[in-house]
Amino acid sequence: MRAWLPFALYAFLGLAAGLALLWWLMDHRRGTAWAVSVIRDRFPDVAQVSPTGLREWLTDEARAVPVLVDARSDEEYAVSHLAGALHVDAETVEDEALRKWDPQQQYVVYCSAGYRACNLARRLHQAGIPQVTNLEGGIFAWANAGHPVQRDGQAVQAVHSYHRLFSRLLKRERRQP
Repeated sequence: MRAWLPFALYAFLGLAAGLALLWWLMDHRRGTAWAVSVIRDRFPDVAQVSPTGLREWLTDEARAVPVLVDARSDEEYAVSHLAGALHVDAETVEDEALRKWDPQQQYVVYCSAGYRACNLARRLHQAGIPQVTNLEGGIFAWANAGHPVQRDGQAVQAVHSYHRLFSRLLKRERRQP
């Protein structure tokens, strides 16, 4: 038996186990919970609001309505978004444009699961916008909780999955066909 064969076998088994673990993690319950924990760990300085908390905020007449900011790509936004959301692609928006936002306004940013939105929240803080909150779990958690999304002013079910692998973070009825 060649010396490299055991190494190759162990490497293959390790890779297979890692992929199996990722597949297991990637469903709408476990995957979203994992994503939320990663976001909390990587962005401890960004305030978070749960989907239920945001829904209550939006329906509470005693509170000022925040500006909802969809931080996803044009393609993702075109599939569906939260009603009234301002679309700002977090990966292409210039810092100069962010400095023009109203610092007195409250903003809730979201993306698919939270990473791009939290990056945008940090950039907004650096631009002098103090009241920025991330929608915990992003539009995935929002939609999975049964909250509405829309396209062209009409209610829809589908949410863009960002990447095929992440489609498992959405309930089946929320995935694009």
